[in-house]
Amino acid sequence: MPTISSGISVALQAVLTHSQVLEITEHNIANASTKGYRRQTAILTTETPNSINGADHGIGAGQRGNGVTIDRIDRFNLAFFDGRYRAVSAEAQSWEAQSGILSHLESILAENSDDGLLPKLDQFWSGWQALSNEPTSTSLRAIVLDDASALATAFNRRATQITQMRSDQNLAVAGNVEEINSLASQIAQLNGNISRVISVGEQPNDLMDKRDLALDRLAELTGAVSSEQKNGEMLVSVGGHVLVMGQDTFKLEVRTNPADTSVVDAYWNDGQKLTPPSGELKGMLDVRDRVLVDQLTGLNTMSAGLIAQVNTIHSGGYGLNNATGLNFFNGTDASSITVNSTLDANSIATSSAANQAGNNNIAMQITALKTVKGMKAGTATLNDFYNTQITELAVTPKRASDNSYQHGLIVNALGNQRESVVGVSLDEEAANMAKAQKAYQAAARVLTAYDDLLDLVINRMGRVGL
Repeated sequence: MPTISSGISVALQAVLTHSQVLEITEHNIANASTKGYRRQTAILTTETPNSINGADHGIGAGQRGNGVTIDRIDRFNLAFFDGRYRAVSAEAQSWEAQSGILSHLESILAENSDDGLLPKLDQFWSGWQALSNEPTSTSLRAIVLDDASALATAFNRRATQITQMRSDQNLAVAGNVEEINSLASQIAQLNGNISRVISVGEQPNDLMDKRDLALDRLAELTGAVSSEQKNGEMLVSVGGHVLVMGQDTFKLEVRTNPADTSVVDAYWNDGQKLTPPSGELKGMLDVRDRVLVDQLTGLNTMSAGLIAQVNTIHSGGYGLNNATGLNFFNGTDASSITVNSTLDANSIATSSAANQAGNNNIAMQITALKTVKGMKAGTATLNDFYNTQITELAVTPKRASDNSYQHGLIVNALGNQRESVVGVSLDEEAANMAKAQKAYQAAARVLTAYDDLLDLVINRMGRVGL
């Protein structure tokens, strides 16, 4: 039969339950601006009711209610949104990484000033043109040497800068590998903590928030994908290779690439090279191993062509001092090209024959190299070759920048969409708080009523028999 004590128990349970609901609401409000936090909500359920007359019907429940309790605390989460957001975010980070590096490369190879390689090359041709008109002029000969030295220095500087950029990306790869391993360790540790909490019937919401935040960042870096297991643990893989399984990690290490000892790459501990499908790391590797290599190869090809073409003609000519057989340039590529240190103004070859100071045949032949199609199997001049290279480079950063911007817009849209579902709405939490407060206050008033009733029974009713 219902008793005062049972009524007090129901009211007290209601007070405690709605007090916890208020705590959950307060937790949501407190973390409204916390990155990665996902809204939580209490799922209420009725306590198992008793029989009216206290009889046991063998089914464990009657119809006299026993109040309310919290069944569980749910965390708002949509795996579909997470997967989509991480995939697009990885692509955006890949393009953003490319855009940043390529913008720097574009500034290095800029041709919009007198310091550009093409202006230096044109100045070199102009110097020889002037010398062909006055082959005996020592001042014009000195200018040719100065122009050639400036041109060689321009090649050297660009080759050094591109090589340094590749080295910088090596450092970035090492930094990314360190961060990837750290994130993997965090996820593995959180996997263990989460599975233990779930095993005792609890819901580790805040731990899951931390893990999702780590998964978001890991996807940005590598395009990693994850799938939740039955025990609550996340299986994480990158490029088809497992990175985290339960509480175990398959960490990466930085090694010199045997195919190109000038660069380092990330390798799995089983010796396989990491090939990220997307993400920041992929963007860096794409630029380092493709664009920068292509630009350096182009510079080397152009400088080698210049060295060969000029030296072939110059070595067959004669200087004012009848010096002959001298190369004009030393070196084999953009990083090593220099003006022959044995040359001086008098030994520069301008004549096609000895003892003919006024002969300008050699100077005219070198001048004519500006229009000679000696590159790309006879289809392009030196100037054409470099113009094509610069034009292609101008397109690449713009494409990367445009893709970065477009993917960024999609990421923001998906992020806002995800946040609208899993994030904290202060207006909604205020409404939930008001509702819980009213329920709490009502239950408290019931307790007060039972307190008054007990006082009446115990202290104010006369004793039996008196």
